[in-house]
Amino acid sequence: MYINSLRMVSFALKLKGRTYNIFNKIKRKLRYRLGTLLYQILLQNNSYSVKFAYFLLCQLKMIRTWDPWIMKKGNEYHAFCLASLITEEPFWMTGIILHLVSKDLEKWSFADVTLQPDDCQWRNGRILAGSCVEENNKFYLFYSASPQKPNILTERIGLAVSNDLRNWQQQLDVLIVLDYKIYANSRRTDSIYEHCQCRDPYVLKCDVTNQYYLIFSTAISDAHDHYRGCVGLAVSQSIDGPYKLLKPLLFPHLHEEINNGIFYELERPQLIIKNGKYYLFFSAWGHTINPNALDYYSELNLDKSALYCYVSDSLDGLYKHVSEFKIVPGSEKTGMYGTNFLQDENGEWFAYGWYLERFTCEISRKFRVNWDADIPRILIPNQD
Repeated sequence: MYINSLRMVSFALKLKGRTYNIFNKIKRKLRYRLGTLLYQILLQNNSYSVKFAYFLLCQLKMIRTWDPWIMKKGNEYHAFCLASLITEEPFWMTGIILHLVSKDLEKWSFADVTLQPDDCQWRNGRILAGSCVEENNKFYLFYSASPQKPNILTERIGLAVSNDLRNWQQQLDVLIVLDYKIYANSRRTDSIYEHCQCRDPYVLKCDVTNQYYLIFSTAISDAHDHYRGCVGLAVSQSIDGPYKLLKPLLFPHLHEEINNGIFYELERPQLIIKNGKYYLFFSAWGHTINPNALDYYSELNLDKSALYCYVSDSLDGLYKHVSEFKIVPGSEKTGMYGTNFLQDENGEWFAYGWYLERFTCEISRKFRVNWDADIPRILIPNQD
């Protein structure tokens, strides 16, 4: 009798476990279906239901966000970031640009979907990161995009213009056409497609030349097949172009092998003028470093990512490491990627970016920056 009772208990537990698993599968399917429906409502972007759809997607944890960039307008901060449905794999195979607004860098409200793939052939696959600047009472959103498969990795840079940060007019033509005598394709180790890197545009006006300089993530032509990541450069007399391609602003390479690069890709570049010097920053994953260069970074914990800094006395001059520093101190400890710097309303610098593990954006003042020395230092809470 005792044995029969044990068998009955065991059977009941198994039945409970199977019921629990079935219930979870049904729950997961319903969640995914609801998430897909809400995401479609979000993409319509033409009704009051859009904000509610975004709220529910966040509550259901059905939306990913990454690669933020922030601009300040009056007493408001405007953050733009990439987003996609959580079921998309890999995450970078698609993307739209969301717009959020805050007055204190703590409480953010969803504004709208700024850009998404459309019928234009060179941007009907995915939207990638960029930057936004104000000029002549207009806002210029520089972004990157690519077509659908099989050209999903053929990236191009575009421009959208707005009078109010809400309604955007996109240029039909790409802003920059790569010159393959200067720049070239590369190949990701995890992809069968050739990768035409041309993304992450960032624009800066030079007060000396009165010209607009556009930097972007790309690959140099005359280099190692895989490790040829560089920061591209283009210049224009007008912010909306046309832009003329120049030689790369920076190509980090092994000292003994000028054609053997250190990185596969230099992402989210940013150029900041401070104390009469030009500081060039970019992010890179540890696994994208050339194995032949790992000894150079052996003392650093670069399993995930870090922010790199080069400095020059002139915008298009020779960029070098700042003294003995190879990365921005503290950047390897934040857990963020695609790190950029911004000054708040008090003139204080802070670092922001996104977390790969959670696919969430860090767009607060959590990581303040001490920039009293030649190189900025990211302060880690409870450690500095």
